[in-house]
Amino acid sequence: MRGLVADYNLGELVSFQGISGGVENTNYFLTTTTGKYVLTLFEEFEFDEVPYFLDVVSHLQAKGFNVPAALVDAEGERLRVVQNRPAIIVDCFPGGLLEETTVESCRLMGSVLAQLHTAGMDFPDHRPSHRGIDWWRATSKSIASELESHQAHLLLEQVSEFDQFIEQYDDQLAKGTVHGDLFFNNTLFEGEELSAIIDFYNACHSWLMYDLAIVVNDWCSDMSTGELDMDKYHAMVNAYIHERQPSAAEIMSWPHMLKIAALRFWLSRLEAWHGAKDDPERLAQQHDPMEFQRILESRVRHAPSLTEN
Repeated sequence: MRGLVADYNLGELVSFQGISGGVENTNYFLTTTTGKYVLTLFEEFEFDEVPYFLDVVSHLQAKGFNVPAALVDAEGERLRVVQNRPAIIVDCFPGGLLEETTVESCRLMGSVLAQLHTAGMDFPDHRPSHRGIDWWRATSKSIASELESHQAHLLLEQVSEFDQFIEQYDDQLAKGTVHGDLFFNNTLFEGEELSAIIDFYNACHSWLMYDLAIVVNDWCSDMSTGELDMDKYHAMVNAYIHERQPSAAEIMSWPHMLKIAALRFWLSRLEAWHGAKDDPERLAQQHDPMEFQRILESRVRHAPSLTEN
C-alpha cells in the first residue's frame, strides 16, 4: 500500500481502513500526509471495462459537478492493478451520508439530477447497462423458480408488460448518460448542502426517466411499506421538471419507469441474496430484496403521473 501511495505522489501513508457497506466493490480510506483519499478495487468489472466509468466521471467533473474523478499516478495512469483487481484512487470529499431524506434534500436532488442529465447528453460513449433489458429478461426467468408463486407471477408479468411498452415507444424517449444507482447513500452532504455524488459504477446510456424513477423510488419511499411520501415526491419531480422539461412521451412513460426501476433493484437484490444464501457471511452483507418488492407492489397498485399535484 505504501508503494501504491508513493506512485501517486500523495505523500507518506499514515493509515488505511476498509469501508463497510460495499457490495459490488471493495473500498478503503487512505490517509496520507497530503490528505484523505479512497482506494476502490473493482470486483465485478475487468480492466478494460472500467475506463468507461472513469470517463463519465471526468466528463461531469469538467462540467462543474463534485464527483470523484480518478487521480493519475506518476506515469499518467488512472487505472492500476491491486490484488489482481482493477483499482483507482480518488479524492475523499467532505461531508457524510444522510441518515434519511427530507423534502428539501429531495427538492435539491431533483434539480441536480436534471442538471446531471443535461450535462451528460453530449458524452460520446453509449454503453448499455449491464443490468438492463437483456439482463432482467434472462435473470427473471432463471430466478422465478426460486420464488413463491405470487412473487414469480409479479416478476414475470412486469417484465412482459415493460417489454410490450418499450417495443412501441423506445424511440420516442430521451436517452443520455445516467448514474443508474443514485440512491441517497451515494451522495454526501454537509448540512443541507450537497457536497458530492459518488459511485458511478452503474452509469450507462439509458432513458432519463428511468434514472429519475430510480432516484424517486429510493429517496421518496417508505421502505417499510413501499409507499411514496408524496411531499418528497412532489418536491423532487417538480424540481426536476423546472430544470428539464420532459417530453409528452416521457410523461406518458413515467408509470412504466417507476415500476421497471423498482423491478430492476428487486431483481438484483434477489440475485445477490440467492447467490449468497449458503454463505452466512456474504448473506449478512446483502440488501433486503423485500424493500423493492414492496415498492414494486405499491407502484403496481398506483403509479402517480409525473405532473400530478
